[in-house]
Formats: sequence, structure tokens, C-alpha cells
Amino acid sequence: MNGQMWQTCRYHRVRSRLYRVTILLPALLGLSVSSCHAAEGPLEDAILVEVRHVGFDHFSNSPVVILQDKEKKRAMPIWVGVFEAQAIALELQGVPPPRPLTHDLLKNILEQIGVQFEKVVVSELKGNTYYAQIYLAAGGKPLAIDSRPSDAIALALRFHRPIFVAKELFTTALPSSPAAGRVEPTSEKIAGVTVQNLTADLAAYFNVPGIQGVLVVDAGQEGGEDHLQRGDIIVGVGEEAVQDVADFRDKMSRGKGNRALLRVQRNGKERGIYWTPAE
Repeated sequence: MNGQMWQTCRYHRVRSRLYRVTILLPALLGLSVSSCHAAEGPLEDAILVEVRHVGFDHFSNSPVVILQDKEKKRAMPIWVGVFEAQAIALELQGVPPPRPLTHDLLKNILEQIGVQFEKVVVSELKGNTYYAQIYLAAGGKPLAIDSRPSDAIALALRFHRPIFVAKELFTTALPSSPAAGRVEPTSEKIAGVTVQNLTADLAAYFNVPGIQGVLVVDAGQEGGEDHLQRGDIIVGVGEEAVQDVADFRDKMSRGKGNRALLRVQRNGKERGIYWTPAE
């Protein structure tokens, strides 16, 4: 066997193995696969939705994802795990994780072996648990993989693919329930700067002791070294430490729009930056 033939055979052996791994990966990486079968076309009675935001429900003491239709007339909460909420929030805000998360890894593998990610459908509710399907296409063969909605949503956002909810689920949801009012967004625009709460992983990545402070997601039009920048960690306002988004909001509101001295962690060093709140 010449070198070219050997390389070709080796390529197909590796691709075959990777394809088999793709079928196994969802179960190994926490997608709670219960079945993998030939996929059908898109559900006729399904509503196209988008992720409005990820928040924290203090009543249930757990994160929640709010799905909203394109017309912004209805919304549906789905309660998720902490790690899945972080994966969804980071992708929504364009903040790269310190290392590839599980969903980033699976996305990279699927792309490398040529598997197409088509869509996600949140299809049914059993008891208090939502079920979803991830629709893929591999080698011309359609597949539908059973998944938790949180994992399916995290992957759909990374692939920039549509998310659907079965019409009967969406129309019977209670978007105006008290739960919707208890949700605190993980990110918020305060005094002209968008910030989010720190997680343990983000604190470690930015070399910040503990998880006190807020991460700057968007500082508007960025300037030089003396201007807030995306990726800064605001750890204090004046002499007072900042605990989280709610605490930062409270401290900035006391200033009534006046210029404030923010203590910021950047590249492992603390500096003072004067910030004039936007009107």
C-alpha cells in the first residue's frame, strides 16, 4: 500500500471512529440521551423563540432561562442548573470562558467531523420536567437526540441555530406568573456600563480572589487605559467593596449621576478609574 492510499484509509478509519464518538458523546457529556432516531421535519405546531435572558429565581433558589417569541408577546421560564446557566449566559454575552466548556467541546467536535446542527425543539413537559430534541444531520442522515433543554439551548446558541417550543407548551405556559417577577438578570446595564455577577470560574480566570465584584461585559465606546474596558472587574466604588450586580446598582444610585471612582481589577492589578454615569 502506497503512502497516499494509507493516508486515505487512515483518514476514513479516524472519521468513522469520530462519528461513533459523536453518537456517544451526548451521553458522556451530560446531554441525558434517552434515544437517538431518525429525525422528522420541523414541528408544524412549534413556536420560534429566542433567549431573552438568564436570571436567578430567589424563590426556587435556582437559575432560570426565559424564552420569548419573536413578537415579544409571550415568555416561558425554564429552570436550569448552575453550570448550564453559566454556559448559556457566557455565550449570550460573548464572554469567552477560561477553557472550553462541555458545550464548546461538543461544538468543536461536531464541526470537525462535519455534523450539521439543524435546530432545537422543546417538545414536551412530563411532571415538572421539560424535554427537548437536538436535530442533527450526519453524512446525509438526519438524527434527533433527546436532551435536557438547558444543554440544547447552550448548543443552539453556539451554533447560531433556531430554538423552537411546541405550541401547546408555549401557549399553556404562565409567562405572567409571579416567578417571572422574581427573576434577577445575570447581567444589567447600570450607569451606562453592562455588568454581570462573577462566577468561581470567571474569578479564577481573571485572577480575582473570591467571587466579589462584577465583570464589565460592555463599557460602551472603549477608550484608553483610563477608561473602563470589557473584561474589567469592578471590585469597589470609592472605599466601599462591590459584592454583586445588585450591590453595584445600589452604590451607583447613591451618587445620583455624579462621577464616581471605581476600583477595577485589570490584568491582575487594581487601578482607580473615574466613571461618569451615562444619562
